[in-house]
Amino acid sequence: MMMADMQPLLVLYVLCDMKLIPWLQIQRKYGVWLLTLCFAGLVHASDEVELSSGPSSSVLIELYTSEGCSSCPPAERLLNSLKTHDELWHTYIPVAFHVDYWDYIGWRDPYAQAAHGQRQSQYARTLGHRTVYTPAFMVNGQPWRQGFIDRQFPKQGLRGGLLDIRLSDSELVARYQPLKALSHELMLHVAVLGMDLSTQITAGENRGRTARHEFVVVGYDTVVSPNGEWQLSLPELHFQKAREYALAVWVSDGQNPAPLQAVGGWLPTQIVRHLK
Repeated sequence: MMMADMQPLLVLYVLCDMKLIPWLQIQRKYGVWLLTLCFAGLVHASDEVELSSGPSSSVLIELYTSEGCSSCPPAERLLNSLKTHDELWHTYIPVAFHVDYWDYIGWRDPYAQAAHGQRQSQYARTLGHRTVYTPAFMVNGQPWRQGFIDRQFPKQGLRGGLLDIRLSDSELVARYQPLKALSHELMLHVAVLGMDLSTQITAGENRGRTARHEFVVVGYDTVVSPNGEWQLSLPELHFQKAREYALAVWVSDGQNPAPLQAVGGWLPTQIVRHLK
């Protein structure tokens, strides 16, 4: 083949390498060449996510909230503001656990799950608290109320080791390397987060309001490991109408819910399709 004959192929190859032509068909005078030079690689790349804490520290921000709670909207607005923060996923990993223990007063929160309130109660038992309430922030496993005054989340993060996550389709592989030996089994927490959510509330304390939410936990699971290695599927979603999704993953020591290390990031559309 002469160089002049190869030029169209070189152009097509470059386009393929740029991910512009995933499926190419080239016709010549004496036959048809069907090329799939980059189709498989393109699908693979878009269906895989890798997250690593690295040596840097992260701040896991948990908000326990409810659409039936009249004092919760300001706290949710504060959490929502992190969506456009420069340090989202690098420093700050926000999650909003909607609890169901206020459903009885007139409005059933569509994002609430009993497991979310149970996690908050586990924090209360661990810290020796006698009750739970909303809104309640937990920052790196400790109660935090200062934000209602200065609206600034702390930047001092977790330094509990290295957490690496690889997600392919809906299958997740995780590995955690602690800075020192731990005496208990390790627990991995996986939360799928629904973004850009809104609800017209027609009953209860917030009747007549439009609630807007980010970082809402719409799928949550925990798995124990004796050696810091996990392989599991993403949790099923109890709410599937979010416009976009993200993922937060953290590890804790035994039955203590406080995180040791955490990672987070956006979920590609291709992975979300496997969850529905």
